[in-house]
Amino acid sequence: MFRFLNLTDSGDSKMYRCFLLSTVIFLLYGRLGYCATETASLSEAQLFEKIGKLEPLPKVHYSWGMWEQFKNYDERFFYQIARVTHSLCVKGEWATYDQIEKCVYACARVNKANPKIPSTIGINYSPWHRKFKKDLPPTSRDISYYEEIEDFEVRLRLMRDLVEKYNKKYLSDVKVGAVLLDCERFFIKEGDENWNNAMRDALDTIHKKTMQIYPQARIEWYGRGMSRSAGKEGEWHVTSYWTGKEIAPSLSCALYSVPEIDRMRETFRRTAQLAEKMNIKDVTPWVALGSGYRPGLIKLLYWDDDWDYDLIYSYQMGAELNVQWHAAQKDKYPEYDRAKVIVFFPDPFNRPSPAWGKHFIAYVRGATNVRDLSDIGFKE
Repeated sequence: MFRFLNLTDSGDSKMYRCFLLSTVIFLLYGRLGYCATETASLSEAQLFEKIGKLEPLPKVHYSWGMWEQFKNYDERFFYQIARVTHSLCVKGEWATYDQIEKCVYACARVNKANPKIPSTIGINYSPWHRKFKKDLPPTSRDISYYEEIEDFEVRLRLMRDLVEKYNKKYLSDVKVGAVLLDCERFFIKEGDENWNNAMRDALDTIHKKTMQIYPQARIEWYGRGMSRSAGKEGEWHVTSYWTGKEIAPSLSCALYSVPEIDRMRETFRRTAQLAEKMNIKDVTPWVALGSGYRPGLIKLLYWDDDWDYDLIYSYQMGAELNVQWHAAQKDKYPEYDRAKVIVFFPDPFNRPSPAWGKHFIAYVRGATNVRDLSDIGFKE
């Protein structure tokens, strides 16, 4: 590797080669050591240990439904997530008997300590994505329309019965606290009254079925009434996932670019203003930790599952959404007191989002007024 030096075999040249080689090795070793220090991350065991010491969040936090977690983690994981967030969430379309049992058991363990906020189960579901044919408009009432409704009802009733079954087994009273629905199947069509009325009827049919099966649960629709920035200053629009005439106990907004705190505040503020006009009290934020929509060159925004932005932004988001002081500062912050519950997307320790755990710790510490992030990598 040193032929280009054109050195002879004299003693001086040998000493020089040894010195040069030692210098290169030292620099290389030092650089590798520096890189390892810079990129080193906490193990999951270390993260779980820190999560075990967190205070419970001041508000109930649901999440996108878990799946891989049931294969990868033991009961200690579910206990701590239920204890801190006050919930465990499953995928309604595919949740198994075993998954429901694990959720009931973990929530029951938490609730036996009589926490201020009981832990409940959340059910995610994406209606009109399963049986209803993908190429059909909302005006269609073919057989797949009715199969979709029947399949939805069967699944929700099954999970209700399973929760009751495992409550009896563990002598507990764990509730289904929320059904979280995704409305990204239909879009309004300007000037087409038949289309929009059929779309509203389809969405409301799912809502009414949910109310019948879980009369005490919150029903949260993602994207309902959400104001969204088009990526250019001054350009905002309300998502077209609804007609504005559906049953709406709450509106929702996506806080999926956590480091862009001013845009996130404006997103919540505009959604809250729409809620005020519609006489709706609650606005439910969906929050992305360690992931989200980040700025790009080709696209103004693109989704990144692995966005390990500065931890202080997750801390700040936790503080603003949960600490009452912020909601009281009406001149600076949005009406955060409208956020009665919060939803995490993606779900806890989702594999494509490896930084989720430490951002969750930062978020919870912000929400509980613990002013320390030094042990998870934040430097002033």
